[in-house]
Amino acid sequence: MAEKLGRRWIVCDIGKLAFYTMQKRILTIQDSKDLENPKKKYGKKARSFITVNTGLYDLKKVFELKKDDYIKFVMNLFEVEPIDKKIAGIKIDGQKKDGYYVLIYPYWQFKDAAVDEEYLEDLHSHIGKRVGGRLYIIAPANYVDFITDYHEIERTRYYFLKVPYQIIRELHKVQFKKFRQPQSKRNVNDLDDAIGFHFIRQPDVESKLNEKNGKLEIHITKFLSNYLEEETGNELKNFESLAMVLIDKDYNDKEFVMDEFYFAEDLIPDKKENETEDEIKEDLSHQEKIVIPIKEDECGDKVMVIYIDIYGNEFKEVFQLRE
Repeated sequence: MAEKLGRRWIVCDIGKLAFYTMQKRILTIQDSKDLENPKKKYGKKARSFITVNTGLYDLKKVFELKKDDYIKFVMNLFEVEPIDKKIAGIKIDGQKKDGYYVLIYPYWQFKDAAVDEEYLEDLHSHIGKRVGGRLYIIAPANYVDFITDYHEIERTRYYFLKVPYQIIRELHKVQFKKFRQPQSKRNVNDLDDAIGFHFIRQPDVESKLNEKNGKLEIHITKFLSNYLEEETGNELKNFESLAMVLIDKDYNDKEFVMDEFYFAEDLIPDKKENETEDEIKEDLSHQEKIVIPIKEDECGDKVMVIYIDIYGNEFKEVFQLRE
């Protein structure tokens, strides 16, 4: 409506289905109803627009950043105000809103070392009595040897702001959660409170397009998320984290225009009615293969498929039907 009225607009949503539904409506706005005469088509294509992910970061790109870019990135990520300060010759990089100092661990200088007890004891011997009750240390998660989120020496707590894993509970007073995507249409409008961020980690997907008796079928044999189950810490089983599959049956090499979507629940053969999310996940984990039929006469030369896990991570692929 805002586009048809010539207004500027910004649309936000954490739901992947909502995102791709809005994108389709704007990309196909010329085929929708005219504002003044609903019996006619609107007829005008949408003005140019962009789509942006916020709070999502590409892990591979983060670690390809040069030193200065990496420092700037993590300072913004953890809302740190840069300061120019040294304590006993040790550089302090910034300060959090609570007034405590922040140190960025220079992993590029110590590739064979880590933030371990020996490192903290040495750090504490120099600045421990001069930084107050806590000091934040930003470091890649695999450079932190502590399972806990802070380590206390005397009366100083050294908090670890790990990149890329979760922000510690005490910082926000609630457990940080990744945004969840629904696995059934019943839960598509559920509210999801989340604090913090997470990094894009593509799910591991194995699939192919089969032709059987003149019919097309997408065969998915593997779908694994690169996360542990938040509630239990256990590894997720095959298909257990699948949220939905979206299909563009006439992909134009430019924009994804969603034609069909399936919640994970819709892809379970012989499913029961009104299953809970836990029951859906259990059913999915027992699937050896998921099959999605497609009508060939409705397809163009290419079909694009987006597989989405419960954390909103995507795996995209294109099947070539005709040259």
